[in-house]
Amino acid sequence: MPDDAAEDEANPFERWGLDPMQGPTAITERMRDLAADAPDEATRKAIRAAWEELTMHPARRFRAAAGAHPDSHHVASAPPAPPPRPRPAKVELELADLLMRPSIVAALGLEDVAASPLPEVPIADDPIFDGDGSPHQW
Repeated sequence: MPDDAAEDEANPFERWGLDPMQGPTAITERMRDLAADAPDEATRKAIRAAWEELTMHPARRFRAAAGAHPDSHHVASAPPAPPPRPRPAKVELELADLLMRPSIVAALGLEDVAASPLPEVPIADDPIFDGDGSPHQW
């Protein structure tokens, strides 16, 4: 099996730092930039050969893109943040919203209790408060 350096030479996406997801137009622009910056004529010829391979032959471009390492065209990073959760609309609550609905009162059989007024209990007799009016410590 060939070593990694030979595979990079064989795969134009790896060799020239191209994004395998891009099409012929983006490949042409990148290869034009590379050719302009090439140090010698041999490098320009290699770039032109790779450009022809990738833009003139779609099946060959697909094979080369499929064989390119997934991270060859960008740096791996953290996954994107999840989308923001929708916030419920603010609702103004009133005291009536906190009362038990008549259907619940009827289901629990508490019609008589709900209709009766609250008993008058002096604070001294209230089991939740101590005789001095302070809350009971449990």
